[in-house]
Amino acid sequence: MISFVRLLVLLISYVIVSCNSLSFGIENSRNEVGISNSKISRRSLLAIGSASLILCPLQAEAEYVRSSPDYSFSFQPPESMKESTKPLKTHLDEINFVSSELKGYQYGVTVDPVRIDSLSQFGTPGEVAARVVTAEVNRDGVFDVTLVKDPIVEESSGSYILNYLSKGKRGNKHFICKISIAKKKLYVMTAQVKEENYNDMEKELMQVVGTFQTN
Repeated sequence: MISFVRLLVLLISYVIVSCNSLSFGIENSRNEVGISNSKISRRSLLAIGSASLILCPLQAEAEYVRSSPDYSFSFQPPESMKESTKPLKTHLDEINFVSSELKGYQYGVTVDPVRIDSLSQFGTPGEVAARVVTAEVNRDGVFDVTLVKDPIVEESSGSYILNYLSKGKRGNKHFICKISIAKKKLYVMTAQVKEENYNDMEKELMQVVGTFQTN
């Protein structure tokens, strides 16, 4: 669901090649990280090896925590969300949550290594939003992409929150993305819902995206 993130990572790489004076880029190799899909209670966290991940259960208002020696993040998915795995991962780490109640409603998080320490080193909120929109509109089957609202800057983390509408062969989809960089890792959380359901879901989408944080 978050293939545009792959384009964003490639875009950062392209900027590096084009601007040799800039001191940031994507790492050429990815670290192997052990992943455990077990779910544990909020009272009893189980560490599964030094390179394994710690997960919390998907309960009402429960916090989902994913951690490794190299990165860590958390957020609070809605109760209706069920974790979904992809057979082939194209990022250092990637998770997806799909609603069991509303078709087309889902969340995803990707993690990728980078050489910069903050998003401001890559560009202003407007510049990053323009690059994301350009990357998205160049995807196969996408006809038009519109930035619905001005980008939001989360002052506490330096994250950018983007809100855009994508129209294509598979329908009209509304996205809210929170992009963060911490300890040379690029985190992108993406919330997705069909445009026809956006008005009803906007409050929940923003609340869930707002709970995402790197640890």
